[in-house]
Amino acid sequence: MLGVCVLEFDLVSFEIVNVQAFTYDGARLPSSEWAGYLHGDRVRRISALRDKLADVFNAYRPLYVCCESPFYNQKRPSAYGALTEIVCAVREAVRDYDVWKPLYMIDPPSVKKAVNASGNAGKDDVKAAISKIETLSRVCATPMAKLDEHSIDAMAVAYAQYVACRESRLKVFE
Repeated sequence: MLGVCVLEFDLVSFEIVNVQAFTYDGARLPSSEWAGYLHGDRVRRISALRDKLADVFNAYRPLYVCCESPFYNQKRPSAYGALTEIVCAVREAVRDYDVWKPLYMIDPPSVKKAVNASGNAGKDDVKAAISKIETLSRVCATPMAKLDEHSIDAMAVAYAQYVACRESRLKVFE
C-alpha cells in the first residue's frame, strides 16, 4: 500500500490551491507476472507501485517529491525492510522522472510536528490533527473522513514539505 498526495500551492503567495490524496495497492496494479515468478510477489507489487508513481509524476510534474523516511518498529521489525524497499522504488521513479530532482526524506517526528500532532501520535491522532488544518480540508478533493491511513500519511508528509518551503522559501528536508 502506498499513499500519494499532490499538494498544489501558489509559489508567490504560498496559498494551497488543491490537494489530492489517494492510495495505491500494489497487489491490484497491473504488473509483470514474470517479476513475481522470478523475484517474489513483494518485488512484483513494489515494481507495480514504482510504475504507477512514474505515471503520477508525469501527469502532475511535481516541483518537490518527498516521502517519510522509514522507521524501525520493534513490534514489527520485518516491516522496516519493506519500507526501505519502497523508498528505493520511489527514488527510482523520481530518477526516471527527472534525474536532477532529489527525493526529500522527512522523518516521522518532523511530519507530526508540522501537522501539530504529538510526538507519540498514532494514525488516528495524525488524522485528527490534519483534519483541523482548515486550508487542507477546504481544498482537498476528497473529504478527509473518506481518506484511508495511507492517504492521510501522504498528506501529512506533503504538508510538512509545504511548511518547510513556506517557512524558509528555500529550506527542504534532506
